[in-house]
Amino acid sequence: MSPELKVIIYEQRKMFKELLNLLDEQYDLILGKDPTLLDKIARKLENVSRDIAKLEIQRRNIVGSDFSMGTLIEENEDKNIKEAYEEIKSTIKMIEVQKESNHVILKQKLFFTKKMLNVIKPSQGTGTYNYCGQVVK
Repeated sequence: MSPELKVIIYEQRKMFKELLNLLDEQYDLILGKDPTLLDKIARKLENVSRDIAKLEIQRRNIVGSDFSMGTLIEENEDKNIKEAYEEIKSTIKMIEVQKESNHVILKQKLFFTKKMLNVIKPSQGTGTYNYCGQVVK
């Protein structure tokens, strides 16, 4: 395995851990009450995701798009690379779980906010006529 590929694998591991940490931070901010910080976290998440994509493109340029990462790791004899790959796989699973939980909590909060706004200020939609001929909302 080429040294450039090893460096890319270690960089990917580092970037995936950073992505997981940002998602944990996003979770804390969703539960908190400061939406302005959520925008900053979203930008950081976008930058980290972009960096991960760049690393993946570099890896595919070195290896070629025909080979999967799993087969390359199985053929490799380096234990450190195998451990890094397993760590990447487990981190990706944790990222998926954290992302899903963030999404669900955010959806619940938005639903609650929408309901509260409807209670505070009901929609001013078109009313209907009652039996006396007056418009009822």
